[in-house]
Amino acid sequence: MFFQRRHLAAAIGGLLLSCAAHAGKLAIVIDDFGYRPSEENKVLQMPAAISVAVLPDAPGARQMATKAHQSGHEVLIHLPMAPLSKQPLEKDTLTPEMSSEEIARILRSAVNSVPYAVGLNNHMGSKMTSSLPGMV
Repeated sequence: MFFQRRHLAAAIGGLLLSCAAHAGKLAIVIDDFGYRPSEENKVLQMPAAISVAVLPDAPGARQMATKAHQSGHEVLIHLPMAPLSKQPLEKDTLTPEMSSEEIARILRSAVNSVPYAVGLNNHMGSKMTSSLPGMV
């Protein structure tokens, strides 16, 4: 995620400048925030146009969301959702089998854990996002 920062920073800078000349918009989101503060602090030194997505149950979730907001970055909740493949799951990963009450509890907890969040994106999630009942 963080290798070749110079090349990434140059590419992002070029993309951000080129976006101003076109009608379309580009969103850049760096995800998996909350576990590696030293690397994440380096991301927060990048232009504020880059959004960050914070895992709600990560040990540094609240701190990194607050720092990102104070640095001018848009903050998203990086909500764990069940993948199609078998992988170790984060605590409170949404699954299609969950009741709407359990999903609501997890969402409330995530909102409380990630201050300044303006939206969310999925962490893994292809099993959950392909479930119509899970997304309603």
